[in-house]
Amino acid sequence: MPGHVLLEQQRLHVPIDLPGGAVSVPLTPEQREAVERRDGSVFVSAGAGSGKTRVLVERFVAAVVEDGIEVDRLLAITFTERAAAEMRSRVRERLLGLGERERARQAEGAAIATIHGFCSGLLHSNALVAGLDPEFTVLDQAAAGRLVLDAFDQALEAFLDEARGTDALDLAASYGTDKLRAMVVTVHDRLRSLGRRPDLPPIEPPRDTGQRERFLRAAAAAQRELAPHAGEGVTVDRALTRLEQCEEVLASADPDPAELAKLAVKGGTTRALLTPAFQELAEAHAGYLAYCDGRRASADHALLARLLELFRDRYAELKEARSGLDFEDLQLRARDLLASRPEVAGAVRARFEQVMVDEFQDTNQLQNEIVDLVSQGNLFAVGDADQAIYGFRHADVALFRARREVAEAGGRARSLRTNFRARPEVLAAVNSVFETVWAGGGYEPLRAAPAASQTRPRVEPAVELLLVDGDRARWEDALGAEAPFGETLAALTPWRAAEARLLARRISELAGPGRPFAYGDVAVLFRAGTEMSAYERAIAELGIPTYAHGGGGWWDAHQVLDLRAYLAALANPRDELALVMVLASPLVGASLGTIACIRLRAKALGRGLWWALEQAFLPEGDGSGGVADALAEPERERIEAFTTRFAAERRRAPRLSLEALIDRAVTDSGYDLRVLAMPAGERRLANVRKLMRLARLFEADQGRDVRRFIDHLDERRLLGGREGEAPVEGEAREPAVRLMTIHAAKGLEFPVVCVADLGRAPMGDSGSGLEISEDGRLGLRLASLAGDTRDSLDMEELKREQRARADEEEKRIFHVAMTRAREHLVLSGAVDAEKWPEPKPLCAPVDWLWRGLAPGAKELFGGASVGVESHAVGGEEVQVSCVLCTPATVDDVLPADARAPGEAEYSRELALPERPPRRFDRVPAPRSLPVARLSYSALESYNRCGYRFYLERVAGLRGPDPAEAVRLAPPARNGQLVLHLQEPPPVEAPAAGVTPLLRGTIVHQLLERFDLDLARVPEPAEVEEAIRAHGAPVTPDEVGRIRELIRGFARSPLRERAAAGIRARRELPFAFELEPEPGGGRSLLVNGVVDLHVEERGGGVLVIDYKTDPLEGADPAPIVAERYATQRLVYALAALRSGASSVDVAYSFLEAPLAPVDESFAAADAPELEARLLELARGVLEGRFEPTPEPHRELCLTCPGRAALCSWGPEHTLQEHPSAAVPS
Repeated sequence: MPGHVLLEQQRLHVPIDLPGGAVSVPLTPEQREAVERRDGSVFVSAGAGSGKTRVLVERFVAAVVEDGIEVDRLLAITFTERAAAEMRSRVRERLLGLGERERARQAEGAAIATIHGFCSGLLHSNALVAGLDPEFTVLDQAAAGRLVLDAFDQALEAFLDEARGTDALDLAASYGTDKLRAMVVTVHDRLRSLGRRPDLPPIEPPRDTGQRERFLRAAAAAQRELAPHAGEGVTVDRALTRLEQCEEVLASADPDPAELAKLAVKGGTTRALLTPAFQELAEAHAGYLAYCDGRRASADHALLARLLELFRDRYAELKEARSGLDFEDLQLRARDLLASRPEVAGAVRARFEQVMVDEFQDTNQLQNEIVDLVSQGNLFAVGDADQAIYGFRHADVALFRARREVAEAGGRARSLRTNFRARPEVLAAVNSVFETVWAGGGYEPLRAAPAASQTRPRVEPAVELLLVDGDRARWEDALGAEAPFGETLAALTPWRAAEARLLARRISELAGPGRPFAYGDVAVLFRAGTEMSAYERAIAELGIPTYAHGGGGWWDAHQVLDLRAYLAALANPRDELALVMVLASPLVGASLGTIACIRLRAKALGRGLWWALEQAFLPEGDGSGGVADALAEPERERIEAFTTRFAAERRRAPRLSLEALIDRAVTDSGYDLRVLAMPAGERRLANVRKLMRLARLFEADQGRDVRRFIDHLDERRLLGGREGEAPVEGEAREPAVRLMTIHAAKGLEFPVVCVADLGRAPMGDSGSGLEISEDGRLGLRLASLAGDTRDSLDMEELKREQRARADEEEKRIFHVAMTRAREHLVLSGAVDAEKWPEPKPLCAPVDWLWRGLAPGAKELFGGASVGVESHAVGGEEVQVSCVLCTPATVDDVLPADARAPGEAEYSRELALPERPPRRFDRVPAPRSLPVARLSYSALESYNRCGYRFYLERVAGLRGPDPAEAVRLAPPARNGQLVLHLQEPPPVEAPAAGVTPLLRGTIVHQLLERFDLDLARVPEPAEVEEAIRAHGAPVTPDEVGRIRELIRGFARSPLRERAAAGIRARRELPFAFELEPEPGGGRSLLVNGVVDLHVEERGGGVLVIDYKTDPLEGADPAPIVAERYATQRLVYALAALRSGASSVDVAYSFLEAPLAPVDESFAAADAPELEARLLELARGVLEGRFEPTPEPHRELCLTCPGRAALCSWGPEHTLQEHPSAAVPS
């Protein structure tokens, strides 16, 4: 292969009107060498901001003007369509500046395209030779994604239909549909990116060398030897129990490896278990376990290979039916055409005298093959290994490095390290970080252009580090747990809310009228868009205009959801959820009370909601029981106008385009005016216009079908979590602070860049249960029907490699983020301000970043919360303004008025409109049971308040968001007290970090895999992986807290009792019927799940429920009596109904594991338990849904009936919980 030269990227705005000849724009020596070396292949490594695009343009122009090559004989491949358009424009302008008007005109049609665009053109030109329909279409990501979902569903159906026996059913049941789809699609995409046919490579099943017989003999021998020592200790008795279980597990010819693994006998220091017999047992067990692992993996592999084959074929058939190719097809078909037809490849190579490839670090194996097939010693490749951030799209930076090594060996490698974008102060900080992070890894520092230091920075220091203490407990101890940073950020953990407020305040000091920068100069970048909306809210609450790019934000915009619901109701007015959303939206503006009134009247008449509206408000209707008369006049007018308009629109809909339907809905209802009146109304209306364009494009492609368009929107939303193919700027043009992901910012630059949320730890595992490496190694995570999982084949090794690659890419991602800044750089994140944890693979970026950026920060913060850290790197002084916000320094760094800004324009839109009070006729309670299934949690909900239970679980109403600002109605004329709340009362809102609920979930998941006999506490890495799986930040304190909870159970007598049982089952579901009267009446199905179900000797059952509730020194017994009495009753009755002679229900509060709260029940207690449960459920069975006799704010604030339907007034529903009263 000829030597290649690679060039890395950055943007530089160059003049196009300088006089002179061909390459007359002044170039640096390194740029000039890259441009003028045109006698063969060149590989250029171009650092961020080093004028890569300029070099590409000048090389293109020089080839045309100096070498006399025709414009259409040059091929330039870019990463995005935006980059291709920019390069074409700059080539044209450069030629115009040189007086080459004819060649500038030809440049409009130059072969400058993305790799997909080039492949598409090649295939269209040779469609028949390639075996394609000449009119084939290219499927975008969303269209291809929909076909992937359809293809998998069809493949799975065919897979199960053709199954003989239960193996295929067991596979589907063990892994689950979603997991199977992820496994199959991941491997399908991975193999195609390598240019291979998507088939699983075969694996050899393990050889039977008598492993089973050896294990049986060893177990029998060990049991005989140990039997005389029975009763000599817990370890010996546990070993005997496991040896006794061997016969049960091995009764199957193909035992579950997960169950087999539990038979391991570990002697520790027990003398009786350290004999040669037990050494042989350990070796035999390991050998048989490996054999069973291999057999199960081989069997699952064969089934997965067939499922992959079916999916591959179905996907191809669906694409062929549409005469469509996805992006990977374009590359595969083009590669195959060039490789199989030498005359086609020869013609392409003959046509293009020069081939240029941009962003070479972001290519994969397949794309490399295509480049080799179209170039012949004339490749000019440009890229930057430090900016390779698309591994999730199968880009392989190792290919870039391998080519660079070949080019260096041939003397054809060049490097561009002079940065024309950023100030020297910013570059010095970037170099300081990455010379530390990549020490010994060949990092080449970026050099500032000489002109960059001729002016002083607008703000000094030009680099800032904003740190926040990341320990939640310290914040809550100091400021309390109830929204210390304002109600609008109450859902965040205190440290993230503090960071959002601190960063927003700093932006307000840097940008705006009279500030050094304009709002439009500022960009806030995130590794992931998960918390972007919270930071946007904090910024907007200071009156700063914002604009969020990318992610799934547009799909969740209120305007998109409103109009999607309108179209869904138009297509099917019996879709009551969609119709209620329309009524509650600005399309109608009905109040919650009005909607509830109409729904209750409709249900009383046995009618659907739309039927009731038609009969109430359209001519010749029967009035629907006087619904219209029950509404206040303004509400009645709104509903009547909507019903008349909507009925007419349904008749016209078949004759109107999708775009027209949306347009008419928006304009006829006044929706556009209402949206424009909201904060950032122009931007919100842009969301509507975007939806209309999407409807127009959909109709042009797939026809006028409202239902299919709704499905299209839902599928696009489902698939919208992925990064877009190209980072594009949004529609808004007003000067606003931009918020976007780092990937969306690739190729862009801003005067001020803020990199936020650096305390978030990244994910390192793809989550797929099936992995394949480039060299053909397979990894499979086995799953069993019992829910156990085990890594098999090469999975552990592949995961280690994957995590190592992910850690490298994380560093590169933040290199890209920091090099977007031209003048000012702000880095913010949370760190444990007491422990300052050492960096480790896939840790929170802040842990390694601050050490390279401001290595003396820790010492600085020892005496002050604000200061400037200075150090030298490569002869350059680096100055960083450092701020540390902790509970102890928050008053100095973030004063009280900055922690919870007053009501701003951003939040006023959340206020509920003021409406006069209304009276409603009493609606008789329904006599029939509206639900046939009830869990104990539902029973608890009913017992707290029967009326709220009815509104939410029967009528399907939703209450207000507790985080929204609430303004209740004005004082009623009847003298009833009505409260006005400028801010919502404090409520417990879910936190964004490891919330108590999430902590409980993680602990339960870890305890599901907990070996009762070994009682091994999960290692920190296992806990970290479990936390990351939920997308939560990992902190040493949280890991330690979770491990301590599990350690408490591991050391408890309750665990020892469970280990001594005959059989233990985790997460065991149950269900039983509850009848009002023996043999008659309508029955309820009561269902639930128990954490741990242990069958004990003698026929008894032990039910254990883990509780992670913080006790704060309280006695757990009253807590169980108050909160979990119904649950305990249901557990006991379920166990007794299953035939147990007795049952002990034990609650293990993991903060106090030595004091479980348990209660015993005998079989004779079953009738009494059933009577008690029947009494609790009697109101549900009889259709009685009465308001609670003790209303209070904790219960009533978010109830959908509080504002207008409930008989209790706000003086009761907003009062403190009686138990919260403080005695005088």
